Amino acid sequence: MEHKPLEYLYKRFTAFIEDRRARPQSDVLTSLATATFPDGTLPSVHDVMVLASGLFAAGQETTARLLGFMFQHIGERPELEAQLRADQARIPRFVEECLRLGTPIQADFRLARVATSLGGVEIAPGTSVMVIPAAANRDPRRFENPHELWLDRPNARQHLAFASGIHSCAGAPLARTEARISTERLFARMRDFRISEAKHGPAGARRYEFPKTFILRGHNALHLEFTPT
Repeated sequence: MEHKPLEYLYKRFTAFIEDRRARPQSDVLTSLATATFPDGTLPSVHDVMVLASGLFAAGQETTARLLGFMFQHIGERPELEAQLRADQARIPRFVEECLRLGTPIQADFRLARVATSLGGVEIAPGTSVMVIPAAANRDPRRFENPHELWLDRPNARQHLAFASGIHSCAGAPLARTEARISTERLFARMRDFRISEAKHGPAGARRYEFPKTFILRGHNALHLEFTPT
């Protein structure tokens, strides 16, 4: 019997959506449950439930991997931590650069609905196409010195970590907020972040382990040392 990864959430979120339609509240679920199509009709409860359960679950994996990449940079570069502490208004830009450089979703798939040509390759309708936003995010035609982290990169938010257009990730604002607040809270509790040499080796010869998949990118574990504030 085939099971979907989020199937265990479906009954619960179906009840949530039905409840919010009957008794609206001031929350995100109510906004999702009561949103309408351009013609004013309501989507089915099932369609909204799938979106809501996906939004609830998705960031638990990707945001955790983003945070690991962010704090790898902070642990490797004391001057970066000092810059961010001195002006925490720069943390959102730091988040964007880490999304670009360490894109948690490295690759995804799309189905060609019509015949098209891409990069000189003819693609027939019904063809599955693997797209790699992580590669686009390091395209030197779009980003100057793409392999470097710049806090003041002028086009930092032009990355494709959350896809684009009709495929844009519905959880993007939540992920950005989680990453910013997590950094602020950790800065409030700890300082002098350092990569554990016992676990990852000395500077210049670090050892990090990553999942054996071409879809997700992020540390299996990141060991940090720090000084409590």
